Amino acid sequence: MEYCIGVDLGGTSIKVGIVDKRNVKIINSGSIPTKAPRAAEDISKDIVRLINGLLDECGYSIKDALWIGVATPGIVKNGTVISAANLGWSNVPFGMLLSRMLGRPVFLANDANAAAYAEAIAGVGKGRSTLAILTLGTGVGGGLVINGKIFDGFNGFAAEIGHMVINAEGRACACGKRGCLEAYCSATALVKESRRIMGLYRDSLMWQMCDGDVSKLTAKMPFDAKAAGDVAASLVVDDFIENLAVGISNVINIFQPSVICIGGGISGQGDALMKPLSDRVERLSFGLAQGRTKVTVAKFKNDAGIIGASLLGLQEKDRKNMSFAEKISTHFKIEGEIVSAAPYGNGHINDTFLIKTRVNGGDRQYILQRINKNVFKDPESLMKNFAVITEYLSGVIEKAGGDADRETLSLVKTFDGKNYLLTPDGDFWRMMPYITDSVCYDKVERPEQFYESAVAFGRFQRMLEGFPAETLYETIPNFHNTPDRYNKLMEEVKSNKLKRLSSALPEVEFAKEREEFCKTLEVERREGRLPIRVTHNDTKLNNILFDKNTDKPICVIDLDTIMPGYSVNDFGDSIRFGASTASEDERNLDLVDFDIELYELYVKGFIEGSGGALTEGELKMLPIGAIMMTLECGMRFLTDYLAGDTYFKTSRPGQNLDRARTQFKLVAEMEKNLDKMHEIVNKYSRKV
Repeated sequence: MEYCIGVDLGGTSIKVGIVDKRNVKIINSGSIPTKAPRAAEDISKDIVRLINGLLDECGYSIKDALWIGVATPGIVKNGTVISAANLGWSNVPFGMLLSRMLGRPVFLANDANAAAYAEAIAGVGKGRSTLAILTLGTGVGGGLVINGKIFDGFNGFAAEIGHMVINAEGRACACGKRGCLEAYCSATALVKESRRIMGLYRDSLMWQMCDGDVSKLTAKMPFDAKAAGDVAASLVVDDFIENLAVGISNVINIFQPSVICIGGGISGQGDALMKPLSDRVERLSFGLAQGRTKVTVAKFKNDAGIIGASLLGLQEKDRKNMSFAEKISTHFKIEGEIVSAAPYGNGHINDTFLIKTRVNGGDRQYILQRINKNVFKDPESLMKNFAVITEYLSGVIEKAGGDADRETLSLVKTFDGKNYLLTPDGDFWRMMPYITDSVCYDKVERPEQFYESAVAFGRFQRMLEGFPAETLYETIPNFHNTPDRYNKLMEEVKSNKLKRLSSALPEVEFAKEREEFCKTLEVERREGRLPIRVTHNDTKLNNILFDKNTDKPICVIDLDTIMPGYSVNDFGDSIRFGASTASEDERNLDLVDFDIELYELYVKGFIEGSGGALTEGELKMLPIGAIMMTLECGMRFLTDYLAGDTYFKTSRPGQNLDRARTQFKLVAEMEKNLDKMHEIVNKYSRKV
């Protein structure tokens, strides 16, 4: 597991977390008092002791940490804390100091910028291009991330949103100016204004809430009093929200970020804050109906500093990758001059970048990808599959009167006419036009999306019905060969090299009881009832592009696993993850169940989308495909657990065993519902 370390350095406390980089999850954390103001050397020694103690508890070593990131108050630039009043620091090269002590790279950022980075990379702005954050606490902090990079200006002062002037003759601010947003929208300002209004309304509920002692008043009380119908509290809260909306609208009108998120304690008011705030922002800000900035609550709350700091090393990695990506892009026949290259999407296999060019004042966008040779051992064959399939789909779509530029992927050729670039170091790169006004979903947000994904994958089968599947290369041999997966599991059971078998005996027995079932689809193929087709083999929801405006599926993407296979496996893989009531690694199996209603929704969509392309034998095997893929996936998780977690990445001990257990629980539930599953298929088959 790759891990990095995040340090949230505050005026009151120092919080440190060991963070699983891939899953962006805190593995272990702790805190100590800062005891500021004091020397940076002394604070560094405390941080080092805390880090080493947390690593020891996990059995990790500092030399294996990728990097250390630090979120600190004040003005930060190039690893130096230029000014941090509550730490008592001025021009302290803190990054270099801490790096010498730990022997690892150290990256620094202002605390609000680090919180913004956390939200942009792994929070509410994940997958978006630009994000701004406002943290409403003692003051109002601000951070801005543009194209995956913190924007701090030439001097480190940028994104001080709290000191945006919204009323030049207004309230005095702690910074010495008048009318700053912080003077109206911090928790401090909210409490101060509440006290003033309470002096005018002696019957206000806020007096009861603070027991008649205004020193006990909190920022939550005005919201609670307003909810109870208190007039005075309504005046305070409405004014607070109106001023916050002005500040947010100014940020939107200048930067047009994809997302603005609200952090800090006041963000915990939920709809009482966000609904009226969103309404006012929409009234005050510019934007189109189909493309407005999303205003929402931040995800990470008190962990934002640790998470954001821990991810800071990604900026340096991205900077190097982006420079290289720009150079790679010059080998492809793209239009215009390259203006930017930024990491794109949430994939964990290929390296993906969004390349932007400028053409006669307009923009063009492209997707650049480096194919992962550790996963795909024969990238050349993969690209041959990719090229012939996308060209075939383009012809089918055009013949049907569709828009081939949006309804299928396509390749941009290199200047020597090839579909990919092979660099001297042996890397394979490809480029595709970016499909505009499209969006991907990582998880099902509404049942209708699951149905629409079924229609899309069913239509994918229909469009490729006439393609000779046997001409495709098998990019991952035996990928969905269930008997082979069973045999590999039994090999691990026999060797038991890591002595883990005793903890997985019920799961191994579960698989053994289904040895003959594993052969079902292969028998159907040999006896001519199950045809070989072009299959996608990774039918997750996020492998479909949806139209931003209509929310209807546009096209199927991520074609690296296109191979000859069974349509029922593509169907079954979707059911495996989409019709489960719990996450894949849920420990409490009581929460894991097979949702027959979602199954029916997917059956309906898949059969409708396929438009009669599926044979009678395939329709009969759809329920079996659902069970088979779930069983196969469970066996793969179990095999990897016994082998030492070498294939599937894990963030905790026993995670692969938990994954196997959830899959086997689903298999058992599906087996109980098999007759009903067949009835549902028959119901919709008759309508085709």
